[in-house]
Amino acid sequence: MRRSFAIVLLSVALAAPAAASSAPTPQVLREPSPLVRGEEFSRRLLSPLAAEDVHRFLQAGGRRLAPEAFVPGADAVDLYVPAKAPPGGYGLLVFIPPADEFPLPRDWHAALEKRGLVVAMPRKAGNDADVIGRRIPLALHAHHHATTNFAIDPARVYVGGFSGGARLAQRIAIAWPDVFRGSLQFAGSVVVGENLLPPPPRELLDPARRRSRFVLVSGSLDLPNRRNDAEARARLESLCFAGVRGFGPPRLDHWVPDGRAFAKALDQLESPVPADADDACASRLDAEVAQALDAVEAQLAHGDADGARNALTQLDDRFGGLAAPRSHELARRIMAALPENAD
Repeated sequence: MRRSFAIVLLSVALAAPAAASSAPTPQVLREPSPLVRGEEFSRRLLSPLAAEDVHRFLQAGGRRLAPEAFVPGADAVDLYVPAKAPPGGYGLLVFIPPADEFPLPRDWHAALEKRGLVVAMPRKAGNDADVIGRRIPLALHAHHHATTNFAIDPARVYVGGFSGGARLAQRIAIAWPDVFRGSLQFAGSVVVGENLLPPPPRELLDPARRRSRFVLVSGSLDLPNRRNDAEARARLESLCFAGVRGFGPPRLDHWVPDGRAFAKALDQLESPVPADADDACASRLDAEVAQALDAVEAQLAHGDADGARNALTQLDDRFGGLAAPRSHELARRIMAALPENAD
């Protein structure tokens, strides 16, 4: 089950707050987010067994997960700040573009002003940048910048993006549901349990299923992403996430929506999840996970340690934190039973 994985964390920081303006203003980052910690990245972004493998791999080399020394002023975030803050404080949308810089569409401004929603877009966090080492840390630093310098309502903090940035936004929303109340995804989504996106630990997953919103918006002409959105939505619902929404703006290909569709997407993002969560769904899912673990246990009992190892790895990728802690105990027994580890 050895998986080689190296995580290099970027540390950046923040500057003085921007004045409210009608266009995004670049601001230098001078202070890192306290959320950027190697151990937390491993726990939140990796499946339980993958996190163990990473820890073991790094420990063998006398290393540990830790942020790099950051350079104050090396990076920046583009901020859109509405002219007037709502009585309860601004909302916040950390928006991750697919390119190093991305112009905020002007016809989005009216919806942002109406809702008092700050937009923070990290620069040089495009698709070509390293996901773990740079893109995710920059998104978290952008969040820290905004929440430190402005009165932000923590119940109205979201992450979003376009294309590759949308897929990354979904990963962040699932890994940090205690920070972000949902994700706004334009033309990009990920099927949870595949593509190195496991369900997080239960202590994060359970509240996320009851309150996080995932708004998947791909144009009617963007057929590949429409199909992927359908698969991603079905998987989220099978994992009992109650706040999955979305729609397809007409005559739109692979691009962001216009102002009207953007306002509709924000309406869905800011609509609370219904209070009557489906407890029966969670019970069915727990039974499915237990059955899969039982199957691995049976393979091991019949002497097929190698087959049990492969099955447990697939189960760990698919169900992540839902299979722990039993998956940890099974992994230890399987490793002890493998021929290369026999006495």
